[in-house]
Amino acid sequence: MTAPRPSKTHIGNHKLHPETLMLSYGFDPQLSEGAVKPPVFLTSTFVFKSAEEGRDFFDYTSGRKEPPSGTASGLVYSRFNHPNSEIVEDRLAIYEGTDACILFSSGMSAIATTLLAYARPGDVILHSQPLYGGTETLLTRTLSGFGIGAVGFADGVDESAVRTAADAAVAKGRVSVILIETPSNPTNSLVDLALMRKIADEIGASQGSTPIIVCDNTLLG
Repeated sequence: MTAPRPSKTHIGNHKLHPETLMLSYGFDPQLSEGAVKPPVFLTSTFVFKSAEEGRDFFDYTSGRKEPPSGTASGLVYSRFNHPNSEIVEDRLAIYEGTDACILFSSGMSAIATTLLAYARPGDVILHSQPLYGGTETLLTRTLSGFGIGAVGFADGVDESAVRTAADAAVAKGRVSVILIETPSNPTNSLVDLALMRKIADEIGASQGSTPIIVCDNTLLG
């Protein structure tokens, strides 16, 4: 399908504020009968012009192929993409100043999907403590059953305490993820993000691969 018109982030040399961009960013009225506001699309499935187009859209969405220049991947199924979800994702990304955004139905689905994407059997997750109960259960019961270990640190601003936990994690296996919750639930304890970056780089230098840093910021939001 033809790619949507790119959303403007500037008027001349003036950069639009995020509050202004929230009004229209990520929505192309030409794709919705000229509607000024995004319609609510009450559908989970979408029509393809041909079986070949459907095949290509699935390949684009799954990352098996790149769409041709000047085209978009197309809508496939709401579990992958949906007009309303894409608008929200685009606007949240521009508001937070990030490269991209993905919506999930719950915080635990976001955490579980992220950890399963990056952690493999034999890996270790270095994490802050305390954690939300669902996250702790995921680490100690579910992921442990798949051979993924976990080592926690209780003070996220004490470099020596974090480094001690990091050393213990590295001794158990490849540290693929540093998972932090800040402010934590329910104690509101904080984690030093710059310290996490420093520790991640040190781990990367010692094991040859740098763990990603995953932050659950739910309590602040």
